[in-house]
Amino acid sequence: MLDTLYSQLGAIVWLGVCAFALLKGDKSERMAGGALVIAWLATLAVHRDTNLTSVTIPVFLIDMALLALLIGLSWRSDRNWPVWAAAFQSIVVLVHVVTLVDLRIRAIAYLSAQTVGTYGVLICLAVGTFWAWQTREAIRPREDDLH
Repeated sequence: MLDTLYSQLGAIVWLGVCAFALLKGDKSERMAGGALVIAWLATLAVHRDTNLTSVTIPVFLIDMALLALLIGLSWRSDRNWPVWAAAFQSIVVLVHVVTLVDLRIRAIAYLSAQTVGTYGVLICLAVGTFWAWQTREAIRPREDDLH
């Protein structure tokens, strides 16, 4: 799955956003960032099918578990980004369901929906991490303010 330049750049973006969340985020962002890394690595480990329009059940289950985690975070967190991330992840899961039901979607539609959903989750996590980091920095007293 990392055989093209596009997939390698996507991996760099994916890991960069997750590293940002793990380093600068609060508990919700760190949990989501860690889960995204684990889900990505698990998907790389189990994805063997080259047919773009067929769903591999292990990848579907990984995406369902990630959706469940994001829904749980959206219930538990007082922030908005997990709700949006869960919505984008539901697009990813829905594309799997549609393919399992065999509604014959074209490969470009399958890949487009997966990409929009995946990058939507990453953007939500990046924005949520940025705002958590900025909020934490804004309330932290500066050294020159103490003198």
